[in-house]
Amino acid sequence: MRTTLLGSLLDIAQRNLARGADRVGLFESGRVYLPTGTGTKPPKPIHDMEKSGFDSLAGDFPGERPAPMVEPHRIGCLAVGPLAAKSWRGGGEPVDFFALKGALEGLAGQLGVEVSVESAEEPFLHPGRSARIDFAGQPGGWIGELHPLVCRDWDLAAAVAFEVDLAVLLAASPAGEETFEDVTTFPAVYQDLAVVVPTGVAAAALRGAVLAAGGELLHAAEVFDLYEGEQLGEGKKSLALRLEFRAPDRTLTDEEVVTQRAAIEAELTKIGGSLRG
Repeated sequence: MRTTLLGSLLDIAQRNLARGADRVGLFESGRVYLPTGTGTKPPKPIHDMEKSGFDSLAGDFPGERPAPMVEPHRIGCLAVGPLAAKSWRGGGEPVDFFALKGALEGLAGQLGVEVSVESAEEPFLHPGRSARIDFAGQPGGWIGELHPLVCRDWDLAAAVAFEVDLAVLLAASPAGEETFEDVTTFPAVYQDLAVVVPTGVAAAALRGAVLAAGGELLHAAEVFDLYEGEQLGEGKKSLALRLEFRAPDRTLTDEEVVTQRAAIEAELTKIGGSLRG
């Protein structure tokens, strides 16, 4: 009666590495078993779908008496070693947190779901290198580098993994409810923004502040770079964002974009941020 898919993935990785594999990338889709009262409940989908389908994925089954366990369906992934073999063009670097986060974002992106992660700890993950996964604002799993003691027990040098609740992921998906959006008639204005914030400020919090201040004209904001160094001072980091401004009925003027950037800069001061010169 496993409570996580991680143990099964670790067993398979250990077996393959012991037989000569130099890198392993695995996933599993299956159920785990948790005591009732652990706070798991079927999520509310953002679109119409048979309620019983989400109840089943979340592990809640109908019956006259409550089941002693809930059986949520999860997707787990584990990677050890480089994701791509070394070649004359590069590659061969061991997989890390950000590489597996990219794989998670690719999975969620196929369903039209935005992923956000925020620093959080799990006893089997490396302190400071782990995070909680949210889908549409709902907790949906974990991601991180495995704790060295866990790796030692399975004879691994290092490993990265994630595990997500399938019901939460699918509940956040707008698949089947897509709408048409004109993205060609009026071109977008793209700008990059480098923001210095305290080290403890999460990238998701910064992005949320920028989107809130940008208003309707700010179509998207994506974090694409992180810098930490002596030039910024102790306890500071710089995050770079790519901003996309667009209006559905006109081409934006420089003055409109400048106004929105000023509003964003004012909002950044509330979280201790400032534009990097």
